[in-house]
Amino acid sequence: MNELSNLQLFVRVVEEGSFSATARSLGVTPSSVSRQVSQLEDELGTRLFHRTTRKQSLTETGKIYFQHAQRIVADLDEARLAVSQLMDTPSGSLHVTVEADFAVAFIAPILGDFLNRYPEVQVRLSMTSSKMDLIESGIDLAIRIGHLEDSSLIARKIVMSCSLLCASPKYLAERGTPTHPSELSAHRCLSYRTNQGKNYWRFKQAQDSLDVPITGPVNANSLVFLRHTALDARGIIMIPTWMIRDELKHGNLVPLLEDFPLEPPSTPIHAVFAHNRHLAPKVRAFVDFLVERMETL
Repeated sequence: MNELSNLQLFVRVVEEGSFSATARSLGVTPSSVSRQVSQLEDELGTRLFHRTTRKQSLTETGKIYFQHAQRIVADLDEARLAVSQLMDTPSGSLHVTVEADFAVAFIAPILGDFLNRYPEVQVRLSMTSSKMDLIESGIDLAIRIGHLEDSSLIARKIVMSCSLLCASPKYLAERGTPTHPSELSAHRCLSYRTNQGKNYWRFKQAQDSLDVPITGPVNANSLVFLRHTALDARGIIMIPTWMIRDELKHGNLVPLLEDFPLEPPSTPIHAVFAHNRHLAPKVRAFVDFLVERMETL
C-alpha cells in the first residue's frame, strides 16, 4: 500500500511540475514529498528524477515508469468514481476551465450557493480563454462561449447569451445618444479585440445585415476591463447582458439602439466534457446548477 501511495505522489509531482508545487497543493513540506519519492526509487532500485537545486526532470527510466503509473492512477480514479456514482452523491475535486470574464462575472457570485448545496465538492477553476485539452489536463468540465468546433467531446448547451450596446449616462450627456447604427462612426466605441485593422459591429436590417465600422480609444480582450472603461465614460461597448446586470439595474450603464437587433442575436454557452469518462455526479450537479441559474441571463 505504501508503494501505491508513493506511486500516486510520483504521478502528482510530474503533473504539478515540481516537488514544491506538489507540497503546496497537499499542505506538506517539500522534504516530505522528496522523501516519499526517494522511497519509491529505493523500492524500484532506480532513479526517477534528475535533481538540481532549482529543478528536477525525469530520467529515461522515470519517463517509462510515469507512462505506466499514470494509467494505474487513472484506473484508481475511475474505480473511485464508480463507487461515487453508486452512492450518487456529488463529491470530490471538480476541475473546471472557463474564461476569466465569465468566471468573475457569473460563476463567482453563485459559487457559494453551489458549495453550500454540495459541501463534499471542491471546485478548482482554471481561468483561461485558450482551449485546454480536457483529457490531457485532467479537466472535468469546460464552459465555452461561442459556437463549438467539431470534436470528440460531448457538449450540453446551457444558455444562449445575448449582448447589447450601452454607455454611461455621463458619456451620453457629453457626446449625445445615437439613434441609428450609422451614427456610431461619430462615437468612441470600445472594442473586444486586440488585433489591428478595421472593426465592425453588425446589425440585422430587414432581410440583410448592416456592418457599421467603429473606432475608439480602447481595444481589449477583457470584458471586465471594457465594462470599467465604459463606466468611466470613455465610450460605447457591446457586451453580454450577464456582464452588466447590476449596472443596468442601477442605471450606471444605459442600453442603446434597442430597436436595431445585433447580428448574431445571441451566442451559445456550452458545458463541455470528455466522452470517454463517466459523467460524475459532481459534474452533473454543477452543470444542472449552472442551467438553473443561467435561466435568468
